[in-house]
Amino acid sequence: MFLSEVPFPLRAGLEKLDPPPRSSRRKHKDQQMQKLVSSALAAFTAAFAASANAQETAASFDTNTVPTMPPVVITGTRIPTPPENTASPVTVITRDEILATQQRLVADVLRAETGVDIVRSGQPGGNTSLFLRGANSSHTLVLVDGIRVNNGFNNAFDFSQLAVDNIQQIEILRGPQSTLYGSEALGGVINIVTKRAEGPPTGSVQGEYGSFNTWLTRGSFAVREGKVSISADASYAASDGDRINSDSDALNLSAHAGYDFCSKFRASVLATYLKSDAGAPNDRFTDDPNDRYKNENWLVGLTLEADPTPWWNSKLVLSHARERGTFLQPPPNPPFMFGDYASETVAYRDQADFQNIFTPADGHKILVGGTFEDASADYTDNYNAFDRSVDTRSAYAQYEFSPHARVTLTAGGRVDDSDAFGTHGTYRFGSRYTVPRTETILRANVGTGFRAPSIAQLYYPFYSNPDLKPEESLGWDVGFEQPLAKEKLRVGATFFHNDFDDLIAPSGFTIKNVSRARTLGIETFVRWMPLTNLTLRAAYTWLDAEDLTTGDRLMRRPEHRGNFSANYAFLPGLTANLNLAVIGERPDSYFDNTTFATTKVRVPGYTKLDLALRWQATKHLEVYARAENLLDEDYEEIFGFPALGRFFGAGVTARF
Repeated sequence: MFLSEVPFPLRAGLEKLDPPPRSSRRKHKDQQMQKLVSSALAAFTAAFAASANAQETAASFDTNTVPTMPPVVITGTRIPTPPENTASPVTVITRDEILATQQRLVADVLRAETGVDIVRSGQPGGNTSLFLRGANSSHTLVLVDGIRVNNGFNNAFDFSQLAVDNIQQIEILRGPQSTLYGSEALGGVINIVTKRAEGPPTGSVQGEYGSFNTWLTRGSFAVREGKVSISADASYAASDGDRINSDSDALNLSAHAGYDFCSKFRASVLATYLKSDAGAPNDRFTDDPNDRYKNENWLVGLTLEADPTPWWNSKLVLSHARERGTFLQPPPNPPFMFGDYASETVAYRDQADFQNIFTPADGHKILVGGTFEDASADYTDNYNAFDRSVDTRSAYAQYEFSPHARVTLTAGGRVDDSDAFGTHGTYRFGSRYTVPRTETILRANVGTGFRAPSIAQLYYPFYSNPDLKPEESLGWDVGFEQPLAKEKLRVGATFFHNDFDDLIAPSGFTIKNVSRARTLGIETFVRWMPLTNLTLRAAYTWLDAEDLTTGDRLMRRPEHRGNFSANYAFLPGLTANLNLAVIGERPDSYFDNTTFATTKVRVPGYTKLDLALRWQATKHLEVYARAENLLDEDYEEIFGFPALGRFFGAGVTARF
């Protein structure tokens, strides 16, 4: 949901309240944050001093040498690890794979992956949720360079305008991961890794135009000169949509800068900005002509990393996120949709994370760390105004044992202490074994997860409960991957099972921890390269998701979903990418604005075919075109919210 979407009483034509000032409570929290950051900096300074002393006896650092490393996963155990060596099932989507799809939004790139279900409320720009292994949309933690970015007001993440700009790779870590990442990581973790500049100055300028008066302009720049690296992206996208009041536009800015003080100490700064404006026509039975959602999001992060000794790596991450969401409902409005209503939420999330990796001997890695987080929100609508904050202090540890290159065993635990829900503990155990000769990778994992009650659920006037407990989960999975034909063919399958307890749900005129759910399923994939210029990929997920309180299937999760893609470079410089998605029917509910009744409905399944072509005309010029929903399928992902029809787009990219 959008951060501005919360339960509210009947709307009436009242004047919008001015946003409340940041209270003395938040000022006090800021002072606490400053003290904690000072302590973390002091600890990191000690590590830096040790690394500086070690540097004096080390070989001089070659500032012109850029190390080359294979792709690594930083979410699995917070320890950089090749995907094939992780105990947890991880998918890594590379930059080249992202570019091949020609998709602008991260959500549309993720649709092709196993265990991932994306649901958008109709047109691009509409609220976009992700269900990972059938868990609730607020049960997936989203990270950007390891920094949690779920909204501080409702603990959810809206993918509606998250662009692929300045992204190097996307990592999907499935299963409960709260042991290392805390709240929201019940279904799994999505980690966005931004681009790092490597080499001389490069840049690009892109322009695109398509159906429904859709525009995209984008520019990027990257350079590494000696110890300094800078990468930056900026884009502006706009579209009219094909329904009344379904236009949207978004400005995305992203930058990453790094400085290597020496071979054993480095620092980097991440900054992102998003400003979006989208029409909210509601469902096809309403067609509201002028409701709007507006968002403005900031994220700033500082990372300091040191290697005091060959067996000790230390990292301090400080971040500040601010999200401002506004919902406007001016008159006129359809019948029974009360007009002249407005709400605004300003959510903050300040974080300090200090982690240390110790390698006392070959095959032994010990991860120890701590996190402090201050989440707060100022909320205002026609009827209410409040300002609340929640502090959480956490400590985590994990031991990774690799007695042999073919074996990885992990065991970890975490304790979170919160102002709102007290103390909560989680654990996780994982294993990976690569069979000799066949090179079959076997994995098994079990762990617990939790989601803290959000500020909205704890404190929203007239519809909250300050006594809520965390939602909890216990999940396990077993699976395999099998490389064949000299790595040209790879197949894999994973069975997973998750139990969710103490889910927060309506109970009378309030909300309580009264619901339970269970999800289980099978994720399978096949990846085949029959030719050096042809890659085929198929993925299928079977999901059984049940509300154990009512016995009904969980809403908006299809039982069956499959995806097939082919990437073929059939002529020099000319590449085609085809993607076919087959989605089964899913249950949903419909609220009738005229009778105020809620009915159970079924959303039919659909088939969606996309085709993208790319021609490298010269070394510096690329021409591309794509067709989405080529079969012009009429379909909905949420009942009553029609998706976009057939779309054609074309553009050029100039690189230097």
